[in-house]
Amino acid sequence: MSTLKTHNLQSPDGASVNIALAPNAGMVVAGLSTYSNQINVGSNIKLGSAGVVTATSFVGSGANLTSIPAANLTGVLPALDGSLLSGVAGFSTALSNTQNSFLNECFKTTQAFTIPNGTQIDLTNNETTSGKTVFTRLSQINVATGATFHVSTGTTFIMNVLGVFP
Repeated sequence: MSTLKTHNLQSPDGASVNIALAPNAGMVVAGLSTYSNQINVGSNIKLGSAGVVTATSFVGSGANLTSIPAANLTGVLPALDGSLLSGVAGFSTALSNTQNSFLNECFKTTQAFTIPNGTQIDLTNNETTSGKTVFTRLSQINVATGATFHVSTGTTFIMNVLGVFP
């Protein structure tokens, strides 16, 4: 195998140094460089040709990250302002989507639900961390003829948790 020893490589016109090799300091590349394969920076950072960067960890704000699957989120998450979320079932619906308006601070919720004919519902919560409790905002559940609604032994079921219905 041959060895090339140098401290600089210059562009063909000799006007600028594109690559500088400093003894025991690694290689410094200045300007735009094009690579046809993956670039490995040490053993844990890889710059792929498809624009994918992989590393052992990433540090920074992450403010512009998108399309992160919920299953990949771990650890303690910060408090979130969910006021701009849409299509999320919650305990109530604001009377207006206009932020900082009075009607955006007023809510409505369903009072009753009918379990249709042929439906079987079994409420069971065996998790001791939640006190084996299941709750709903509803104040009335109508069970149609031919439907079954069963609360399992040991499960506590609480209705009208918002306390807004008589």
